[in-house]
Amino acid sequence: MDENKFYVSKETNDEGFTLVELWRIIQANIIWLILAVVLFIFFGWIYTFHVVTPMYKSSVDIFIHIEHDPEQSGTDSAKTTTVKQVASNVRECIKFRDIISTVLEEKGDEIGVSYDWQVVASRISTSTIGDATVVKVTYEDADPVVAQKMVTALAEELTRRLNLEKEHPHSLKFATEETKLQNVPDINPNQRPSSPNKPLNLIISFLLGIIVGVVFVILKEQFSNIFQSEKDVENTLKLPVIAMVPAADGGGEEIE
Repeated sequence: MDENKFYVSKETNDEGFTLVELWRIIQANIIWLILAVVLFIFFGWIYTFHVVTPMYKSSVDIFIHIEHDPEQSGTDSAKTTTVKQVASNVRECIKFRDIISTVLEEKGDEIGVSYDWQVVASRISTSTIGDATVVKVTYEDADPVVAQKMVTALAEELTRRLNLEKEHPHSLKFATEETKLQNVPDINPNQRPSSPNKPLNLIISFLLGIIVGVVFVILKEQFSNIFQSEKDVENTLKLPVIAMVPAADGGGEEIE
């Protein structure tokens, strides 16, 4: 038995720990802390490399051009307003059921998918670039080739309808805009996945392991019924320690 440890029952001390005491506790329980870190890294590695499905993103830019109208006053201001409105329309229309269903019906076999239109819509994200003259459309899929083909097909169908005359029943034209595609993705089956972020997942697992390990060690110490030092005795009993009696070593001669 260690001379600094007394196996007696003690009440929980509510005064907490100082940084020095916390460091001492962590050092005394370093094996538990290391075990927690290793376990979290192991489960994080299993989740990242064997559980979660890698996803791939592919994007295309839709460039918006507004025709100049010499008869309109305040042309620059009106043009800026129109561009922003068209960009907003593009971001909404790309997720329309009519657009997606048309692509799935006409090019679904070529792309190699049989998704419901709502599944496709949930995987589309958009953003504007610059002064809203360019809208970036991004599609995410478990197959990189499907992601590249799908985003291109969706953007092509949308720009086709945006460029139709207003009188056409399928037209989505808002004003005098003309749209065209830029940065169309090449078919690349060896594209790197966009998710999961493997380094980030392992770092998070490491940090969670440290946090959980420290919390476990503190709780273990808090509910322990073993006095680890003179200060533990004094804090619990509210009495000073006058002397300490070390445990006797075994192996001496038996006295009759």
